[in-house]
Amino acid sequence: MLRTKVFINHEIFISGLRMGVERQLIMNFISSLADNPNCVGDFPEKDHVGRMVQIKIVGRFAVTFWADHAVSEVKVTHIKPADR
Repeated sequence: MLRTKVFINHEIFISGLRMGVERQLIMNFISSLADNPNCVGDFPEKDHVGRMVQIKIVGRFAVTFWADHAVSEVKVTHIKPADR
């Protein structure tokens, strides 16, 4: 069985998550997706193409992700302040 790979949208890093406790919490959550690609977020939502994605609140941020089981990958598409 292939280990699930986690991919993160490059723009997330360009926009910058500052170093610190919250960044570490988010990175720990993202890393955990490799071991648990079936993770259910705090709520689901449809993205711009109609695909169901999961939203997980981590600290003050909302992490948007979806599992592509056909290729054993999880895609992290957005990390935004949770109040937006």
